[in-house]
Amino acid sequence: MFREDVRLESAYTPVEEPSEWWLKGLAVFMALLGVLYAFSAFASGITPAIMEETVFSFEWEQIEPYPENGTQEEKDEWEEGRMAWQDMLEYNEEMVEVIQISALHSGLLAIIAFLSTILLWTGNRDIGIKSFGAWIGVNTLGGFWMMWKWSAIGFTPLDDYGPEAGGTFIPDIINTLSFTLGVVQIACCNIVLLSILALISVKSRPEVVLKE
Repeated sequence: MFREDVRLESAYTPVEEPSEWWLKGLAVFMALLGVLYAFSAFASGITPAIMEETVFSFEWEQIEPYPENGTQEEKDEWEEGRMAWQDMLEYNEEMVEVIQISALHSGLLAIIAFLSTILLWTGNRDIGIKSFGAWIGVNTLGGFWMMWKWSAIGFTPLDDYGPEAGGTFIPDIINTLSFTLGVVQIACCNIVLLSILALISVKSRPEVVLKE
């Protein structure tokens, strides 16, 4: 049986190969981000255990003994302190839940960053750039969710400073400003990262011309 080998040529011919350091530079950047978020995941992961051994291990009676022989005013102050301590513990418990999720979020970002580093360094342009885009998406959505969660529990442990100190006005201002600035910061940082992604996507694309 007659067999003929056919050589197929692309209709497009590369003009000049782009510098490999566009991808390698991004790989180095992603490696640094991977290390940063791996450390963040570790720190966030051990924080609940540290708080369990420190903050949550104390009762108010251990911190401030009850004034058995004290005046009624001293007893009332002790009770106010105990209630404030309980509020602080409840706030810290809610905060620990967010920190634990933050550890998972940082760990996921570290994994994606290291995978992206390998892909970009080895010249796997398409998947490497897409993985960087996925990293930006996870970072943005996770960051927005985290800010929303923090605003839900409050950026300060006290939600009322009392009538003499402005009541809820100051905590409300702190929460509003913290949430707004946090969202703006996340948006600006990720817009910059998207700009870097667009630049490297263009600069690392091989130039081609249509063959006549």
